[in-house]
Parts: sequence; structure tokens; C-alpha cells
Amino acid sequence: MLTDWVICRRIAAELDAKLARARIRSAGLLPDGRAALQTPRGTLAIDFAGATPHVSLEPDGSPVAAAGWSRAFSETLSGLQIHGVRARPGDRLIAIECSASSRFGVASSYRLVIELVPRFGNVLVLKDDTVVTSAREFRAGGATRRTIARGEQYEPPPLPQPSRNLSELADAAAPLTAGDRSGPVLERLSVTLRGVDPSLPRLLAESLVAEASISPPGEPAALAEYLFESGRRLLASLDEPGKMSAPVFAYLDDAERVVQAHVFPLRQLSLTLRELAAPELLPLLSVSLDRARSSGAGQALHARRAALAARIEKRRAALETERRALERQGAADGERATLRTSGDLLYAHLRDVPAGAESFVPASSPDVTIRLDPALDAKENAQAIFRRYRKAVTRSGHATTRLGEVERSLEALEALAWETERAEGDTIAEVAEEFARLERPKGRRAPLEKPRRALEFELENGARIFVGRSPRNNAELTFRVARPGDLWFHARATPGAHVILHLDNEREPLESELTAAAQLAAYHSKARSSEKVPVDYTARKYVRRRPGGAPGLVWYSNAKTIVVVPKDGAGS
Repeated sequence: MLTDWVICRRIAAELDAKLARARIRSAGLLPDGRAALQTPRGTLAIDFAGATPHVSLEPDGSPVAAAGWSRAFSETLSGLQIHGVRARPGDRLIAIECSASSRFGVASSYRLVIELVPRFGNVLVLKDDTVVTSAREFRAGGATRRTIARGEQYEPPPLPQPSRNLSELADAAAPLTAGDRSGPVLERLSVTLRGVDPSLPRLLAESLVAEASISPPGEPAALAEYLFESGRRLLASLDEPGKMSAPVFAYLDDAERVVQAHVFPLRQLSLTLRELAAPELLPLLSVSLDRARSSGAGQALHARRAALAARIEKRRAALETERRALERQGAADGERATLRTSGDLLYAHLRDVPAGAESFVPASSPDVTIRLDPALDAKENAQAIFRRYRKAVTRSGHATTRLGEVERSLEALEALAWETERAEGDTIAEVAEEFARLERPKGRRAPLEKPRRALEFELENGARIFVGRSPRNNAELTFRVARPGDLWFHARATPGAHVILHLDNEREPLESELTAAAQLAAYHSKARSSEKVPVDYTARKYVRRRPGGAPGLVWYSNAKTIVVVPKDGAGS
């Protein structure tokens, strides 16, 4: 079942009605890796790591504190009382307000924030808007606009703003007003509608287009205005009294399984599925999630992702510790220079150093104080200082070389962590294989399997776009499939898929083709949840492998940049 911010708002309203004033008996992780709060009224389970993050209220479940972030999650929230649950309008974000009073009557308030962004879900505990703990941490830089880290101020994701540029929407509406009601026409119109108003969820955009296709207005501009204003009115109606407690709409297939549910009726689904009214959304969501989790393949993939992600994080933490130590060692270069200066000055003033002195200030450099070993004479002290200097020089050379190796490994690990999040059943093994090679670069290597095929999209003018699905698939696509003159796209300064725009002849690419390829590169990147993403593109002949780097890590030149809204091939 798909979710959007409207569904999240309804979930928050139902959770508020069920959990307000409830005491949190325990908090932590369930055996399947979901975060959870156990209360007398049920266990709130948070699947933040799934491809589509969800929350559900289940009759039982006993969370436990594990190592890492969940220990602080458990220690902070266990025993608190839930005061309310709310959602952020326009965003898949649910906040749960909790507090407790000490024996002295002093209140201590915390907020549990659940970010239900597909593939990039997160769970955070805040105190006075400061992050106490979070399942995922990252720092601003490149396409990442905000920092999520313990001890830092929490900043929610940026909200998209409507562009109100209806001319593009009118162009997309023209085929429909001319009588073309084909699937591609309706799909393009709903995608364009969401581009004009990104706050309009995909399911609602498709519903409005399906409704309008029955008897569309005669002019494209009129249809564009109608769709845009209908979407705005639909979202504004969420604030009407009783809307968040009214029955929801469920859609069942022939086997009576819930395929989708929503606060609003969905015209595109009512044409092929049975529609019925249900009093609450949470039970429908729980049934859908139970069915999904009962799938052996889905459960196995989730477990493999979680296990690989834990191994990558453990390796990353070890390398971060080593990097900090190497940086501290590099910061000692000033001490190395001081040792050289002290040794030279001491040799120049051997006759001026009193016997048994603990320090000496040379007459030629009155601002320098040299620490001495009183048991040694002046020449022996100078020799001891130069021995320390030579060791410092040797350590510095090794530290510089190793620091470069560590930083390259950390960059590769960041890319692999993202690849793990997006990997599917047929590519997770490739990611695990690349991590094993990074972890043991000199160990015995198993033969590589042939990489899976890239995603392929065909545009109206015969152009084709290819999207890499794994690290080796990226390398295969760029260096074996693409021609030198094809255009290569990649989200700037963030892990992402390699995207190739292939034209069948020597013509220049259309602006719409460049935008489509850039939007796919943004969508298939770590910056997918950002409002806008800068994407670099250049001819494939200007892309080269990084010597000794992991597959998919490249250098490129002669690039141009285009800033786009992330969109996939289906416009989701």
C-alpha cells in the first residue's frame, strides 16, 4: 500500500485518539528490526527502514534495547506518557509528544519524530528541538541540505512549493482535450500536475486526471486551471471539521485483499477495484503490512539489507575513529617543526647551556624556550630532540598516506550504504560482494557474476535513458554500454546511479530529454527526498574510472549542471 502525507495525517489523527495519555511501558526494537513503543493500548511499530516506511498499531509486541542508537531510544522514552500525536502538513512526518514528571514535580518533555520518506525513513528523539538519538545520522553538504546528528538542532525536511506555472500543464492537457484518453497521456498529465503542485500526492493527482478524462473542458488552459484549483481545494478540505474522523475509502481486489486505502476516493482505482467505506485507516494498514511481511522474499530481503547495513556501519565507525586519530597526528606537524628548530638552536649554543638545566632560552632566539632533560648534557639533549624529530617525520608520512586511503574507503562506504538501501532481491548480492572486496581488498576474490540489466526508459522522440541499478551495473553501463558521445548524468556530490541519455542520431538533445534524464538521476540518488537536486552531465568520453576506486566511483570533466525536481520514470 502506498502512503503520502495525507495518509500520514490521517494516521496521526487516529493514533492521537488511541494513544493520548497512554504510558510507554517499553521502547526499542522488535525482532524484525522495526522500532516500537509498547503501551497498554497496543504496540506502535515503526518500519522506518523499508522501501515504503510505515507505522502500525499492533495488539502485541515486546521491544528490546539493542546496541547503538536504539539503547538511547529505549532509555529516553520508556516510562514517559504520550500527550499527543500530530502530523506536519505537506510532509510524511509524524511527531509524538511525550513527557514525564520527576518526584519533585519537574516536567521533562521529549518529542519522537518519525520521518516516513520512502527509502530514507528515520526515527529521532528530540529534547527542546535538539537531537538526542536517531536511527540515521548525516551532515549537510552537497545535495544534503540539513544535518541530523546527536546534539545538533533538528531541522525538518524542506517543503515543496507550488510553481503555479500552468503553461506546462496546459501543454500536457492538450492531447486529452483533443480526445486522446490513452494511458501515456493521462500519466504524463498527472506527472505534470504534480510538477506544478508538488504538495499534491501522486494518488490524488491520478484521481483528478482520471475524473477529468471523463468529460474534460474544451480548452487545454481551462483543463489546466481546473486540475490545479481542484487539487488546491481538495487539500484545503483536510482542515474541515470532522474530516480526519470520517470514513476512509478502501479498494479491494478479486481476492478481497486491500490494495489501497485513502482519505479521499480514488477514481482511477474505483474503475477496476471494489470500493468500500471503512471507519479507520490503521486496521487496513496493519492488514496490508502483515501480508507484505508474510512474503518470504520480502522478509528475506529486509533481513539481508539490515545485516549488510549493520556491517557497513560498523566498518564506517571504525574508519571514522581511525581518521580522527590520523588527523590529530597530522595536527602535530607544528610540534615536528618545533623539534627541528629546538635541535638546531641547541647545537648552535652548546657552550651556553648550564649543566643540569631543565630549560634553555637561546640568546639568538629569546622567544624560544627549549625543554631539557637535566640528567643529560647539552649535546645529548640535542641528539634526543633530533631522534624525536626523525620519528615525527616518519609518522607524519605514514599518516598522510593512510589518511588518503581511509578517506577513499569512507567515500566508497557512503555509496555502498546508499546502494544497500535501494537494492532489490536481484542486486543485493552485488552490493554485498562489493563491500566484501572493500573490507578485504587483498583477500581471495570470488569470480564476479554478470551485473543485472540497467533500467531503461524510452522517450517520445526515440531517445532512451538507462539507469544503473548497482555499483557494478553503473560501471558496466558507463564504460561498456554507453557510446563516447552519449550524455552521462549524476547527482552532484552525493551517492547516486549513473544515468545515460542515448540518442539514435547525431542531433542535439532536447531540453525535455535533458530534464527527464536529470530527474531520473536525482530520483535514483541519495538526494531523492530533496526539494530540488543539482545534477551534473557531460559526454561519456569525459568520464573516467578512479584508479584503485570501487566500481561506479569516477572522475569527470567538462560538465554542465541542471537543477531539477526528482522524479522517476512513472512520475511517482
